[in-house]
Parts: sequence; structure tokens; C-alpha cells
Amino acid sequence: MIKIILAILAIFLVGCSEKQYFKPQTIAGKIEIKDKLEDSIYQANKNGAMLENGTLITKDGIYDIKLKENFSFLNTSGDLLLVADYTSNTLFILNKDGKELNSFKFEFMPVSASLRDNILAVVLADNTSILWDTNTNEKLFSHKSSIVYTINSKSASPLFLDTMIIFPTLDGRLIVVSLNNFKIIRNVTIGSGNYFSNIIYLTLGENANNTSANALNNPNLIVATNNKLVSIVGGKEFNYSANINDILYTNNKIYILSLEGEVIELDLLLNELNKKKFQFATLSGIIISDSIYTLESQGYLIKIEPNGFIDSIYKINIDEYKNSFYTNDVIYYDNQIIRIPK
Repeated sequence: MIKIILAILAIFLVGCSEKQYFKPQTIAGKIEIKDKLEDSIYQANKNGAMLENGTLITKDGIYDIKLKENFSFLNTSGDLLLVADYTSNTLFILNKDGKELNSFKFEFMPVSASLRDNILAVVLADNTSILWDTNTNEKLFSHKSSIVYTINSKSASPLFLDTMIIFPTLDGRLIVVSLNNFKIIRNVTIGSGNYFSNIIYLTLGENANNTSANALNNPNLIVATNNKLVSIVGGKEFNYSANINDILYTNNKIYILSLEGEVIELDLLLNELNKKKFQFATLSGIIISDSIYTLESQGYLIKIEPNGFIDSIYKINIDEYKNSFYTNDVIYYDNQIIRIPK
């Protein structure tokens, strides 16, 4: 009996270890990487990345500063940088040269943050949303949402509108707060549960900056958790289910990289326009220029033509499963700089 159990266990372990990898049938060519970073990416979110040596990269480029070892990068606000010290739960506001301008200590670690003028919006690791006046050092608003047990490094940042602030919570909600009286005016549920329900993407849709009263009260929003995408257009809600690895809204279209190796193109109403599946692929980074570009972890750059979703796959020398950050035309992968043609 023991021998039978051991034999079954051995078969099970062998089966589990046989991970299947993406293998393209044809390769269009090879891409050489000419530029490298000073060090590897240590931490990254949608707003930027920190290297192991403290160098900071944002969509504006590489900063000639060295952040402290215990810092994590949160966001930018014009020429200002928002970083957090995870050993002291302190949020620092730095200038572009890395000089400390202000700091605010919280009870829990700041997970995401945004700044407009003197109003600082922060989501803490205990799922508390806070508004802080940086001039008077006064708390303007605080709301604690449900306890969560997982926090995604891709957690979205609070979003300022003209007269309101939208907090993306860690339990899958949007808390809309008036900037006139600092009271909650709307509470929208996107995800559910204590695990993997963090809001990982939040941005304005096209025409959301329309100054009409209706646009201000019902802004077009694109918001996502790990397994659900929601667009709110003209006060109406549209839903799309997917296992989301990454997501990008640009040119009035939404692009998703799924955990199943799919590249999905949707319109603002979440109608599926195109979809391409790469069997067993692990995809990272979405750049939209003349075509759609993404990296595959086994060392491939995938190019997809927007018309017909026809793909070309190029070999590229990268290590698998490394941290990455991308801008409109560059993918920073580990310590490598991959420039995409405009």
C-alpha cells in the first residue's frame, strides 16, 4: 500500500512539474538590445519603477537621484515625487532632485497616493482612504474600508477630478469624495472579497474632461480588478470578465493582457474588437504605436498589426519573469532598455 501511495505521489509531482512554455511556430527575426540600465528593477507600478540602486524611472524618463533603500515609489505630481518609507509608514514629498520637501507619518504603510496642489490623497495598507492638507498638516477626510489580506503591487492611485476625488480601495470599491465638503457622495462596488480584489487600474475615459454638469457628475471611467473590468460611461456601467495581468487605455480603446496569454482589444463599452491567444505565453507590457507590442517571458517580442490582429514574433535576449515598467515607447525589463519604434 505504501509503495502504491508513493508511486501515485511521484506521478502527481512529475505531472505538476511539467510546466508548458510558449513556443512560436515561426520567428520573424531577432531584436538586439543595445541599451542597459545601471541596475535591475527592484519595484514597479503603473507610475514608475525603482532600481536596486535607488534610481527612479517614470514616464518622463530616468531621474538622476538615488532613493533610500527602504523607500518605495508611489507617484509623481508635476515635478514632485511621492515615495513611502515602509519601515516607518512615512510618505515623503521630494522635488525632482530628490530633496525632501515634506513628510507625513501614518499608522499603516501608504500603498498608493496622489497629490494636487496642497491636497494629498492616500490609500493605506489597512484599506483606509485619507485626504490630507499638506499646508496645514490637517486630516480632511478618513474612511476605513473592509479588511484585506492581499495587496497587489499594481494597486491604482487615487484620481482627482475637478470637484471630487476617487479612491480605489483594496477591497474592490471606488469611493467618490467631494472636494467641497469632504464627504462621500458615491460608493461603487467593482470587485468583492478580501483576496485579490484590489483596484489595479483607474483612469478617465475619453471626453471625461468635458466641463458640462453631466460630465462632472458622471465622468467616464475605466476601472479594473484582477478579474473584472468595468467602464462607466454616461452613468451606465459595462462589465467584462478576464484574468487580467495588465491593462492599458489609449486612443479610446482598452487593451488587456490575460493570464491565459491573450491580447484583447475592447472599445469603451467593452465590446470585444479583437483577440489573439498565444498558448502558454506569459505576457508583460503593452505599447501602442504603429502596432501593438508586448513581451513574452521566454524571450520574445510580439508585434500585432492593428488591422486583422496579425502577429509577428521576434526573438529577444531577456531573462524570464523579471520586473518591468513601460512608457509610451520604451519597455524597461530587469536591467534592459527595449525601445519600440514610434
